[in-house]
Amino acid sequence: MRIAIAGFLHETNTFADGLTTLADFERSGGFPGLMVGEEMLRILRGTSVCSGGFIAAAEAAPDIELVPLLWTFPQPSGIIEQSAFETIVGKLLKLLEEAGPVDGVLLELHGAMVTEDYSDAEGEVLRRVREVVGPALPIVSTLDLHANISPEMVKHATSLIGYDTYPHVDSFERGQEALQVISDACNGRTHPVSALSQIPMLMGPPRQCTLLSPMQDLMALVHEREQQPGIICITFAGGFPFADAACTGAAMVVTADGDEALAAKTAKELAAEVWGRREDFRLRLTPLSEAIDWALKNGGPVILADGSDNPGGGAPCDGTVMLQALIEAQVPRSTVAIIADPEAVAAAWDAGTGNQATLTIGGKTDDRHGAPLTLTGTVALLSDGNYVNEGPMFTGLPVAMGRTAVFVVGEVEIVLTERRVQPYDAQALRSLGIEPTERLLIGLKSAVHFRAHYGPLAKRIFDLDTPGIHNPDVARYEYHNLRHPIWPLDMD
Repeated sequence: MRIAIAGFLHETNTFADGLTTLADFERSGGFPGLMVGEEMLRILRGTSVCSGGFIAAAEAAPDIELVPLLWTFPQPSGIIEQSAFETIVGKLLKLLEEAGPVDGVLLELHGAMVTEDYSDAEGEVLRRVREVVGPALPIVSTLDLHANISPEMVKHATSLIGYDTYPHVDSFERGQEALQVISDACNGRTHPVSALSQIPMLMGPPRQCTLLSPMQDLMALVHEREQQPGIICITFAGGFPFADAACTGAAMVVTADGDEALAAKTAKELAAEVWGRREDFRLRLTPLSEAIDWALKNGGPVILADGSDNPGGGAPCDGTVMLQALIEAQVPRSTVAIIADPEAVAAAWDAGTGNQATLTIGGKTDDRHGAPLTLTGTVALLSDGNYVNEGPMFTGLPVAMGRTAVFVVGEVEIVLTERRVQPYDAQALRSLGIEPTERLLIGLKSAVHFRAHYGPLAKRIFDLDTPGIHNPDVARYEYHNLRHPIWPLDMD
């Protein structure tokens, strides 16, 4: 059995400045760049991304031959330049056609990709793949928990398999599951049919965390219903609220074995359960001063989650509001990670390790995340910025922050990097000689993913109320393309 595999992922923040270009996909930020053919297997084998799960499951099954096409996953950012999308999809389809006859297609997609022409880019990818392979060949795709799932995606895929966790620590398992689902379909052991129930809700990222209620409770219910006879799999997507598109929002997708009525009924019932818990998804963000005061009085480590400037959601990662507050409060044993600022990094490298320097830091991408700060301090460390994730999320994946500097002002350590990278893995700090358990306050440019690795180390975690294009309060954004009515914008 020959199964073609490919990964084409992007989480598009339509409120971010600038376009995402082909070069962004080719260098892929903190991830490996655009990979083609056997290079995919070599690099992704042993990692915990979905494609790593595809590979591991296939290599344990003697009757399956994987046909690798391409894989790319840049940092989340603004709307994708149409020419970049066309180039990558064109290459994917050409490789698929050149691969010869295959028995199925296994895709790793995100689910919140937006291009200049397509607000539902994954729906378009699946449509084009379906056009190449015909109406009967199984197409199975994994999705991020933040997917904005459209009817078009469900129409063209045989099954959609989303992450069950946020932080995303189960991507490897979902890849294994997807391989099993497509194998069963190819062998005729099952006949998957899927149904979608969109839920008119926008959920701020902190309330989508599956380590906490209500998502924890609802995901447990989903797992319970997955055990129902005739059900193959269920995907509960919280959605990505920073994509202004008609399909944005929460959704439930149920894949049943040949029973369309069962799939539709189950999806509708589970969607109603989520809707009934909507008030539990309201969030409270903490002012910086309140979080700092708590840490000074109670000790640490305390994590400050600056989700508004989270590069993992398309923000520039050069915001200075949190940094300025820590410096003004003269917080001891504190760290800010990271501020992506190539100019400040270059100046730190020019100054050299151990030397004093005056740097202008951050605030260079836009005016929505804080102004540039001119600070005098000491260059404590210089690094190439390379490390490998050791925590439970995307374990084994190499990360490249670019040239990196640790710049210390008072007792505030500032991790400066050339590239935007979400520091959700503690190796982002430990690779620079910073031990999180020895810090009072750690300010992270992350919304939820950090909880997987830092959570067990933290005495307290605060979701900060800071300005930015990834602020979890969805009521602060001006949407033009959403379907209406939708909670909490149109109804209480």
